Amino acid sequence: MALVSIVLPTYNQARYLLPCFDACWFQSWPEIEIIIVDGGSTDETKEILAGLPRLIEERRASPVLCADEAGKAVCKECASYLEDTHAAHPRREIRILSYDDNIGRNATYEAGFTAARGEFCTYVVGDDLPHPHMIEELALALMRTGADLAYADFTVVTDEGRILRLVRKPDYSYEACFAAWFHLGVCTLHRRALHERFGLFPEEYGMANDYAWYLRMAQGGARFVHVPRVLYSVRHHGHGPALHDESGGLALKAREFLRTGTPNI
Repeated sequence: MALVSIVLPTYNQARYLLPCFDACWFQSWPEIEIIIVDGGSTDETKEILAGLPRLIEERRASPVLCADEAGKAVCKECASYLEDTHAAHPRREIRILSYDDNIGRNATYEAGFTAARGEFCTYVVGDDLPHPHMIEELALALMRTGADLAYADFTVVTDEGRILRLVRKPDYSYEACFAAWFHLGVCTLHRRALHERFGLFPEEYGMANDYAWYLRMAQGGARFVHVPRVLYSVRHHGHGPALHDESGGLALKAREFLRTGTPNI
């Protein structure tokens, strides 16, 4: 079974970090490494990360196994993170990269992807929630189709977990997913071999860096496949003009490529 690397970038997101980590840990795919990159947080993030190994070892639960002959519930104490329910031999590896200074968005992602060892890679932003079968469904799509990157649908949620909207992504075409606007976004999985072919996030983009990265892949001949399932929840904090400005410029680059056939990113 292919190892999947989940890069979890975080910066001052302590209140969301453990729910996000749990959602990555309890994926149905058996072979996962989680690379948490703290880009210089000044809140409680570093304390949470320092206590994470102990939490994994010591957190307990008492699920009901059955009823005894008298009808009373029989419980079993188990380790919350270490009792496996979805595979015979699960593999979970945790690596934590923590920086004292704010290294910036791109450098945080780059550190995680540079450390990744999996055949397939993704990123999960530190306040988001991947659904339990996200990795499984996207990995199987890559294996089934031979595509380089798989993407799926997602929900947008509030801090309280209320769903603001359901985002259905189009089936892949360059025009629909890049030239009209960026219609891949979060909830993706790609082959790590793409890092050698296309590098990592273009340095000149601070907000729309995933748009720029995937656009470079698309212009270089990478193959994309849509999985029409809702597999992720992205937490909504609003978008500033910088993101829209960068995205608009990238849409124009995508349209220029359609006219000329010359890569420009």
